[in-house]
Amino acid sequence: MGMDKQISKLKILRAGESEKFFINSKFHEKIEEQPLGLLNLPTGKIVANDPLCFYETEPFEKTVKPGRYPVILYVQHIEDDRRVAFAEIRFTEKLPVGFELALIKGQDSDKLSEDEYYGYGVDSGTGGFMDELTCNEFLTLIEPTDDGMLPELEKALSDSYVYTYSTANYTLPGTDNNLTVFSSGYGDGCYPSYWGYDENGGLCCLITDFETIDEEDIS
Repeated sequence: MGMDKQISKLKILRAGESEKFFINSKFHEKIEEQPLGLLNLPTGKIVANDPLCFYETEPFEKTVKPGRYPVILYVQHIEDDRRVAFAEIRFTEKLPVGFELALIKGQDSDKLSEDEYYGYGVDSGTGGFMDELTCNEFLTLIEPTDDGMLPELEKALSDSYVYTYSTANYTLPGTDNNLTVFSSGYGDGCYPSYWGYDENGGLCCLITDFETIDEEDIS
């Protein structure tokens, strides 16, 4: 999908006009927002990755003011099927008017063609947000495990499961640091994240797109 279409998609989403995605749908579809609690960002350096298959540990190059921010999931209902279509960290309540691809150090968006993007890999059907400090602490926590899986996190995801997705807001033992975890759209893939900017150029959100909305759905 070209960047213009991507920006249009995210603007429609955050404007609360997601019904526009489904005008031509043959199914009963809608998107509902689901709050997932606050995410602690003690360093303001955000890591987005698959927390059950730990490939990416580098934070995005852009940082935010340390603090606790709400995480919102956008759950797409398709008849009886439910998919996490987007996941957002919201820094302010201002509406974004522009978006840019979120990059880690060494990535250059100028080297991408119109339909290319950088994203994080998903191999467990799961995505997540966390602070860089939390990421390092989580790596230490799972190091002794045989499969890199944390039983407590797996249980939290299992306990939350509703057909066909699961979520968790998991705090690492003995800390104030947590990670937000959620099913990723239709499963495995590579998924991009975007910074959203308000009319004054202020950073207001970070949104991961799990690509359940096709380009032809964007007017």
